[in-house]
Amino acid sequence: MFSKAPPPFQLNEKVVLVTGALTAVGRQLAKRLASQGASVSLVDTQADGSGELLSTEINALVSRQASIYLQTDLRQPNDIRLMIEATVLTFGRLDVLVNNAQSIIDHMSGEEDVQRVCDSIDVNLRAPVVATWVFARYLKQAGRTGIVVNVAAMAGLVPGRGREVYGAANAGLIHFTEANRQLAPEIRVCALAPYYLDSLVDAGGFGRGSGQHGMGSERLLPGNRLGAALTLSSEQVVAAVIRCIEDSRLNGRTLLIAGRSTYTHTWAFLLARLHMFAIMVWSMFVLILQRLLRRRPLQEPGSVNDETIADDEAFSEDCAASKTKEEAEETLEVLSAKKTL
Repeated sequence: MFSKAPPPFQLNEKVVLVTGALTAVGRQLAKRLASQGASVSLVDTQADGSGELLSTEINALVSRQASIYLQTDLRQPNDIRLMIEATVLTFGRLDVLVNNAQSIIDHMSGEEDVQRVCDSIDVNLRAPVVATWVFARYLKQAGRTGIVVNVAAMAGLVPGRGREVYGAANAGLIHFTEANRQLAPEIRVCALAPYYLDSLVDAGGFGRGSGQHGMGSERLLPGNRLGAALTLSSEQVVAAVIRCIEDSRLNGRTLLIAGRSTYTHTWAFLLARLHMFAIMVWSMFVLILQRLLRRRPLQEPGSVNDETIADDEAFSEDCAASKTKEEAEETLEVLSAKKTL
């Protein structure tokens, strides 16, 4: 009745190119890939020796020549072509392309930010597009099949103030992923859109660093229950990338990951987000109600306050007035009786 899931893509003896390799996700992803038998081409902008150190660390970890570091400026299409050619020249093949590098800009103020806008669009959108095209050309010439994983962000689906360009570029990357569904079975393209990433590593450059992932780059503020519930770790994002590589059913799809949940449809994520927001609003309502009740504590039995004293005095005056009126009526009745006699 139900079809069996296809066997997972085997990473053993495969070659994977990872951009943004010196970021939290990139580092952990490269080590995970190497530990599963793959060879990894590490791509980033750093020229301070950190890339070579990471490559040496990975090679020592798996006791083989499993990685190389390629310093690349993803804003230059020619550099993108060279990084793929260098990978094929070193390892003899290329099976998987992971577009993980991104550039985030915050709080644009005007015309002076034009270059920053161009850099962000070049790295977030144009670089993955060009890399996919060059990779596809190589696969066609070599007669091979391949996989492309685009690491986008939730900002491409949920707009945020101050990150209009970043969100628009990620939205374009998600659309590009879905539009390339027809490249299968020769090339399978999929993407993932993480929410907040709580990372302590900041490699700088055109990568993701501390908090520079998903919806924004600032740390989550205390008391932000919704944001805290959706926060991701680097390990979760790495696991999602591995799933995109191994699951052959994911083609032209974007995985939305938030907290401990993964959504394969946008509407499912938005529904879950609405549900969590409703829970947060209800919690705030209950908290406010409790505080209001604490401002007017219930009077303990036997306790006396100013309002009670005032009420007692008013009651005594009413009783006295009522008593005086009754005595006057009795006096009138007695006088009337005497006159009658």
